Amino acid sequence: MLKNYTEVVERLQQTLGKGFAEEPWTLNLPGKSIACKIDQYYYLAVMPAFIERLGRMGGMFPDQVQEALVKTGNLITRAPERDPLLSLSVGWGGKGVTIKGAFVDADFIDRAVKTYGGLPSVLNVSDLKISEHEREKVEAFFEGKTPPQSLAYY
Repeated sequence: MLKNYTEVVERLQQTLGKGFAEEPWTLNLPGKSIACKIDQYYYLAVMPAFIERLGRMGGMFPDQVQEALVKTGNLITRAPERDPLLSLSVGWGGKGVTIKGAFVDADFIDRAVKTYGGLPSVLNVSDLKISEHEREKVEAFFEGKTPPQSLAYY
């Protein structure tokens, strides 16, 4: 039986938007949030926290959440392994840490906060930046796709 990933994604957007409306620190606050916007195309999600939190909010198992987001292209992966995880050095406000992250298509989160979270517009780019030393790794990961813009790095 074929799964309807569009319905799953819609449900995840609804719960993410509602969760954001109740707890705005869920998104875009480096060091607290499960995902921060790094440029107009992508959010960088802290893994596995992002998938686990979405699963809890949407009443789904984390592996179901990840599968739906990967299959619909909302969680960026690299062929052939389709693994969205990448270990990256990131920083904000003078702090630097290494995280396991995943790139999320900004449209998925922006639509969630606008449509279901009550925001009049999409979120601005956060203070979270990826270390310039990681640029080559990130661009290799995005081979054949649009990589994050220069403003995503420090």
